[in-house]
Amino acid sequence: MGRFQPFHFGHLDLVKQILEQCDEVIIAVTSSQFNYLEKDPFTAGERIEMIHNSIKESSLDLSRCFIISIENQFNIATWASYLKSALPHFDKVYSGNDYVAMLLADSGIDVVKPEFLDRAQFNATKIRSMIISDENWKDSVPNAVYDFLTKINAKNRLTVISKSDTKPTEH
Repeated sequence: MGRFQPFHFGHLDLVKQILEQCDEVIIAVTSSQFNYLEKDPFTAGERIEMIHNSIKESSLDLSRCFIISIENQFNIATWASYLKSALPHFDKVYSGNDYVAMLLADSGIDVVKPEFLDRAQFNATKIRSMIISDENWKDSVPNAVYDFLTKINAKNRLTVISKSDTKPTEH
């Protein structure tokens, strides 16, 4: 479960870890209603395509992966029941976010904290910043993501959003 803005090697490594431990993985693309914002510049469809293409390119078994977008909920106390209704059946959630872990554990959902690759290097906020400033970000994302973001001219989108005086926010 994550925003995947964009999907990077840290995310792909987590998918591999989960598939080593489980029969299937549900990749829940959260904040699906948000896009073209500084924190969430890519649409849910774009993020699903990045994830799908990355898994396919990595030779992982795509038939063992569900990629589903879900909206954020305003009533946080009912979030766990929303997940149970919006996603296929799941036995546990992998999350390194302590807040998410607390919310789900309070609702009786088993939460596993995964091992992370170098979080300083594989960080979507940093990668978005590197794209804007023309730093070498290609080594932080799968080729499928690099190709996709190049095709949609992500550098221009991110630059325009970052310089916008409108500064729309998520509500």
